[in-house]
Amino acid sequence: MISRRTLSIAAGLLAVAAAAQAQEKPNFSIYGTLIAFADGVQASDASNRATDGNSLVTVSPTATNVPSKLRITCSTSNIGFKGDYRIKGDDLKLIWQVESSVSVDGDQPSVLAGRNSAIGLSGASWGTAIIGNWDTPYKFPTLFTGTLRGLFPFDNSLTGNPGFNVPGTVTNSGRAGTKNDASFSRRQGNSVQYWTPDMKGFSARVAYSVNESKPTSDAATQAQFSPTVISALLSYRTGGLTIHYGYERHNDYFGLSQLTANATLPSLTNASSKDEGQELLVFYAIPSTGTRFTAVAEQLTYHNDETVVGKVSEYKRTTWGLSAQQSFGQHKIWGLYGSADKGSAKLVGGASANVEGLGATQVTLGYNYAITRTADVFATYYTVVNKAAATYGAFPVLAGINPGADTRAFGVGVLYTF
Repeated sequence: MISRRTLSIAAGLLAVAAAAQAQEKPNFSIYGTLIAFADGVQASDASNRATDGNSLVTVSPTATNVPSKLRITCSTSNIGFKGDYRIKGDDLKLIWQVESSVSVDGDQPSVLAGRNSAIGLSGASWGTAIIGNWDTPYKFPTLFTGTLRGLFPFDNSLTGNPGFNVPGTVTNSGRAGTKNDASFSRRQGNSVQYWTPDMKGFSARVAYSVNESKPTSDAATQAQFSPTVISALLSYRTGGLTIHYGYERHNDYFGLSQLTANATLPSLTNASSKDEGQELLVFYAIPSTGTRFTAVAEQLTYHNDETVVGKVSEYKRTTWGLSAQQSFGQHKIWGLYGSADKGSAKLVGGASANVEGLGATQVTLGYNYAITRTADVFATYYTVVNKAAATYGAFPVLAGINPGADTRAFGVGVLYTF
């Protein structure tokens, strides 16, 4: 017969084991954002005079417009799973996240782990380190420039890209050989990131994406480039003021070669490239009045080590934007104005480069009604007006936008987060 003492000891051991097991149980949560946005959109007033072209852009006399149509997009709809496992209290835990796109409009396939997905370690005293596919530090603060959660056509469309029909945001694990290579609004795979903890209002993020897309041949006839991405962000917060400075460099992504036919692809005469982005973002919020202001300035520089005389070797442009929003209980209104200059360019051999007509402006007006804390309905009008040779567009960019064509749209949508 088992004694009471034995039973008591056994019960105590079971209680200790249960407590230890409960302590080691990992945390786990499911989250998501569902968006449906319907807008009537068109691109009109495309240039059709050859004289509107410049050193980077050729204008066709038969250029067409995009006729008015109604489209439905799901923006950055997603579902995610994340968790952590405490190894040593709050100062060392394993963290992970798997986030997937959700195509609620049915146009694009939902991609498992196609959004921010990574595994890493985190500690309250030293910060966070992850490996995976994640928004670059340069992109991170731009996610908060918009009024609503998610990324929409009516958000600032003039930053993170130089026009030329470059997508407003991209997800890539290396050099793609497409217009995506010129984007500075990136979710970058094959990356290592480190984020500092808050240090009296200061914090920083840094990321490095490895050269996995390096050419597979070392033949003498093959340009030996090594594509990498370096991205960094320095932030400061005090009260309602937040300031971000971001820097990003793409080595051997040859973004310039995707902007113009007058710049060659990687070759023995164009063996390397360096594309750089610098941004300054300032947010100021007044919680007591429901007011928020945002200011953004950005400079993008694309440089090829081109040796063929007459080819474009560099393009640089600057853009800025201002926005304001005001809340009244469950109601919110907002407005945005942005402007991109024509920039400047260099040609191999020293000849002057013509960049006339490469500027653009953007205007957005919107209204939002919060049904609940996690659900909103909204309506917005937005326009992107291009100069004669420019091809900026709202995200997602309309297919077939020709130089000089202006995008105009009005839409309504619903957003739900959980």
